[in-house]
Amino acid sequence: MTMTGRRPRPVGTFATPSKPKKQRNGSWKATVRFYGVWGTTQITRFGATSGEASDRLAEAMRDFREVPRNSQITRSTTLTALAQELLAEMRADAACSAGLVEDYRREIEVSTHRRANPKTIKIDNSIGRLQIWQATAGELDRHIKQLTTLGLRRKAKQHKIILRSMMQIAVRHGALDANPIDGVAAFRRVAKPARGKMADMESLPAFRDQVRAWARGEEVPGTPAYTSGPKRDWTMVWVVDVITGTGIRPYEVFALLLDEIDLDAPVPYFDVTGTLVEVKGADNGGWVRKPTPKSENGWRRILLPQHTVEAIGEAIIDLEITRCPNPMGLLFPARNGSLRNPNNFGRIWRAARGENFAWVTPRTFRRGVATAVDRAFESPERAARQLGNTTAVAKAHYIDRPDTAPDNREILERWAKGGPQEHRQSPLETPDM
Repeated sequence: MTMTGRRPRPVGTFATPSKPKKQRNGSWKATVRFYGVWGTTQITRFGATSGEASDRLAEAMRDFREVPRNSQITRSTTLTALAQELLAEMRADAACSAGLVEDYRREIEVSTHRRANPKTIKIDNSIGRLQIWQATAGELDRHIKQLTTLGLRRKAKQHKIILRSMMQIAVRHGALDANPIDGVAAFRRVAKPARGKMADMESLPAFRDQVRAWARGEEVPGTPAYTSGPKRDWTMVWVVDVITGTGIRPYEVFALLLDEIDLDAPVPYFDVTGTLVEVKGADNGGWVRKPTPKSENGWRRILLPQHTVEAIGEAIIDLEITRCPNPMGLLFPARNGSLRNPNNFGRIWRAARGENFAWVTPRTFRRGVATAVDRAFESPERAARQLGNTTAVAKAHYIDRPDTAPDNREILERWAKGGPQEHRQSPLETPDM
């Protein structure tokens, strides 16, 4: 007679739960075994009564997900730890630039800088303590909607993007079956005003005059006159004239190199070959010059109008007179010769614009440049090339021009005077065969 062993349990199933047993301390214990791909796992739950222990075990069986042995990511991993895993993966991926990693890190970690507000909402100090199994679609949806309610719509969108990448890691490691961000409500499209990319196209001369008055130490609306301390930085004047004459991005302004400027050419120009990105641990507040522009369309040669030529010429003469250290050969270096910190420059910008021009930002003049070029040549493509954008991006975010309706004047005039209504075939119609 042939003896046969016990039939193996099917993979991915539970055994029959044990009958709850009373412990010496008076509690009750219930156990069950799970037969998985990576071996057998015993699940144990306790309760004050036999029924409570059985109920807790049933809930544990319902929520159980097998995780590969030696996996760093489990259902009990916190979102803070999961976020660090995401950053580690991004740093190891050559396709992720240092600037992109830094953008993610700033929204994940709470800044320890002495000037930073520790209460600023980040992933770590808001939902970082949640374990993966607790980060349901409902919990993540509440977090994102809270940001939106506080008026932080842009931050809410950033958190949703980061959380999607984080939770996808949990899916890959088997800690979740599906990404809970898929269940988060979509952002409602905000209706944009029909006009308003440029609040006032005619305000540039007045703004340039005010910036010069501020640089001379005079009082401007919202900013008192200079009395003591470091003299006001005339670089503000030159930067305004460079942006308004070219439409380049602020980070591209501070990445301009002297070797890529030619004011003696028949048509003066400079080349845009790089931009600034913020990288944790780098010098000068974490800013470095990336030797490539922001986008593929950003690498370009820009021909300079006269007021921009004069501004750049004055900036170069100032470098020669002051003999400021400039090892990188920058057009606008900081006083110590390093890269100029855009955050520090932002404070100067706000002081110079005062109250009358509180709506003006460097991006405002990118819109102004695009709108001026498009109005003159009726060519969104030309404006996009000036900005270093695609035509679609330039039309959506920078050019302030209404779409022109088709020419239907003849038909409407005939209708108004009672003439016969002629049927004309639309290009979309097909003739009867």
